Amino acid sequence: MYNTQYKTLKLELYFMKNFILIILLVSIFITKSQCQEESITLDNKVFNKTDGYLNKMIDSLEIIGLNYAILIDNELVHQKAFGLANAQLQVPMTLENSFPVASISKLFSSIALHNLLNIRNRSVDETIGEFLADRKDLPESWKKLTLKQLLSHTSGIPDQIDYQIYLAPESEKFVIDALKDKKFSSKPGTESKYNATGYLLIRIIIEELANQDFESYMQEQYFDKFGLSSAKYGGFKKVIPNRVTCYQSVNFELEMFPLNYSSPMYAASGLNITIKDLIAWFQAIQNERILTKEQLENIWTPVKLNNNKDSYFGLGWEAYKLPDNYRMVGHGGAGISSFRHYWNEQTDKNVTVVLLTNGAYNWAIRPNQINMQIASMILDD
Repeated sequence: MYNTQYKTLKLELYFMKNFILIILLVSIFITKSQCQEESITLDNKVFNKTDGYLNKMIDSLEIIGLNYAILIDNELVHQKAFGLANAQLQVPMTLENSFPVASISKLFSSIALHNLLNIRNRSVDETIGEFLADRKDLPESWKKLTLKQLLSHTSGIPDQIDYQIYLAPESEKFVIDALKDKKFSSKPGTESKYNATGYLLIRIIIEELANQDFESYMQEQYFDKFGLSSAKYGGFKKVIPNRVTCYQSVNFELEMFPLNYSSPMYAASGLNITIKDLIAWFQAIQNERILTKEQLENIWTPVKLNNNKDSYFGLGWEAYKLPDNYRMVGHGGAGISSFRHYWNEQTDKNVTVVLLTNGAYNWAIRPNQINMQIASMILDD
């Protein structure tokens, strides 16, 4: 079970590390750059096209069920549910279903952390040792890392996934004790490599700055405050109202996909949420109800590696600078979901595509690719 979850976690990085897909993305946005309107005006025909494209993907990939939504200029313009929330019981998918969004959880943690940094007048350039000075259990080599390096996956800190410690460890102590004597995978700042251990430390830092446990802080300051009634942390063993059942194909047989998470890793993964509440949260961000646009721009700018090349991440968000002044930020979730925001820096033309699924028989075309294709249909119309 855990080995399959590990493989799926690594597949989330497919988009970032696959050169062919990068070329595809570049070609799409070069085409879109020929049209430089100040805003996007659409009729229902384009949504018929995107619905039709998704129906084709559902048929060819045998996707069990999905919700998707399109925002233009931060306004919800289209959303729809397809397929089944539970295959065994043939329960239809609805827009009220909750999804385990896996690593999309990191976006919530990033925003919450930056808000706390603003409140406490702290910086991402400070070291872990400066934030957690009293922690005697952390190796000195870890304490020298900056918060920016953890958020951007450029720290090189030993990754618990590499040591078969997945996303439901029994405690943070178990993870730290198991890894504290392990070698770094790379010199800090030299490589952009997905890292779960960094987000265990980010959760600890959020709790230190908030003077409160992570789950209750997120509940009070974000889920309750913004009316996100569906937002709840928990792995597949936890009873979550109206949550979809997730699936994966193993040896050409459909099986349930046990997305298992425990509280030490909730800053990295473990959030369950409806598409409606996910949209409401992002709209609040875009409307500057949490951070300013300048602060978001800093979070959404790819962090530079030591060689001055862009990494694959901003500060907790996947972040890409594209040709012809296009940008893209967001995150994938367990290889079965994708959240992406696209915009043009010169024209302010922008679109957000949210694609949440509960699995498929065959991911020959990945959710991030499907997301990108939907965005291209909107920008091309």
